[in-house]
Amino acid sequence: MLSAAAVAGLAGCALTDGPVDTVAGFRMDGADVLVAMPLCSGDRVESAVVVVDSEQGDGFETLWSAREPRTDQARDGVFHVNSPRSFTTVTKESAGAPPGEFFVETRQGGKRETSTGSGYVDLAELKSVELADDEYVTYKGKVMTRAEINAQLPCNKKDKQK
Repeated sequence: MLSAAAVAGLAGCALTDGPVDTVAGFRMDGADVLVAMPLCSGDRVESAVVVVDSEQGDGFETLWSAREPRTDQARDGVFHVNSPRSFTTVTKESAGAPPGEFFVETRQGGKRETSTGSGYVDLAELKSVELADDEYVTYKGKVMTRAEINAQLPCNKKDKQK
């Protein structure tokens, strides 16, 4: 099981002066996991990585990685993991289905400098919820829309105040 400290450390947004407790959403799309990462308005996903806890190296093992989003949806932070459907270049192929718990890390760019984002996925949370088309569940079991996922970020709150 992934440690609570790792979840807290990776759940923050790198676009602020300090950690912000944001969560990514996820859902199944057929046999694939679809992730909705929180993004600041105007930012785009450039690449994505699936990692799990590991006893070796930096404490994480990369299971899958990809870059060059194939679709506008993927650039906007909603993409399939462990699948070539959302990215043009898969830089590390997965050996199989994703595990029940994992982190998704993204590299993002746009109107701000390049940054990273992270989300924790716990597929067990999907068993107890029914989701509408634009809804995702979080590792905390909360159901959120895409707009609600993005609204967690302080940069999007500032954009609304302008």
